[in-house]
Amino acid sequence: MASDKIAVIGDRDTVTGLRMVGTTEHFIPKSPEETRSKLLEYFRDPKMGLIILTEPLAKTVEDTILELSEAPVPVILLIPDRYGPTGEYETILKELIRRAVGIEIKL
Repeated sequence: MASDKIAVIGDRDTVTGLRMVGTTEHFIPKSPEETRSKLLEYFRDPKMGLIILTEPLAKTVEDTILELSEAPVPVILLIPDRYGPTGEYETILKELIRRAVGIEIKL
């Protein structure tokens, strides 16, 4: 089964920019609930290979990302939005590293 779809969940500017480079699915949420719902929908799609999520939105659904990250595919990639990196992803990244390596690593 091919994982050839790429989805983006983010603000209007980020979604527009990534749409121009060929992402196949796009969503601009209005609330954390919408973000979580769409993330789960994309995650359940067997053809989804990559889900791109902006850092500010990732912070609002951190628990869901940690839960979903136990599966190898699709990959969830956190990116900065138009305002630049927030550092909000560090908590999520630290937890993923702790799970993978078994110890906490300072970033």
